[in-house]
Amino acid sequence: MKKLLIWIAAGTVLLLSGCSSKSCKEGILQPDTIYEKALVNTREAQVVRSLETKASVNATLLNEVFPEKYPYEKGVYMFVGVITDRKVPDDTFPDFFHLKLNGGTPLKIEAVHRGDELYELMPSVNRWGRYYVAVFPPSKAKLFTLTFGIDPYAPVELKFQRPTPRR
Repeated sequence: MKKLLIWIAAGTVLLLSGCSSKSCKEGILQPDTIYEKALVNTREAQVVRSLETKASVNATLLNEVFPEKYPYEKGVYMFVGVITDRKVPDDTFPDFFHLKLNGGTPLKIEAVHRGDELYELMPSVNRWGRYYVAVFPPSKAKLFTLTFGIDPYAPVELKFQRPTPRR
């Protein structure tokens, strides 16, 4: 019985000592600033018809999350996710989806897949959604209205505001 207690105590000490280093504690307790920025700059909406959700869309303004990688001078970048019961191809933005930013059409739309770095960093992703990065022309606007439509339903709007610089 004493040997069993000694083995249990030794095992417990080894198990608990595995995360006693300072770096391990810091990793657990450090805030995830990318996730926090992405969450603050994410909007969600549902396409509803006859009290039934036909699609759920969320979008993240990437310019605010990764300002070095996605500067406003190169364009307005949106990470867009769509969940719908319609059959959606894996690699292309389907013709029955419509996306506009302040009335303008995107310059390009690229699919983002599970396992991609951006997919892993963004909030509100799940295995049923299809995800895209939409690039719109550069804009100096302070307010962005992203309009998403799915045929044959009415479109929804997601509003983003560019933060004013602090002095």
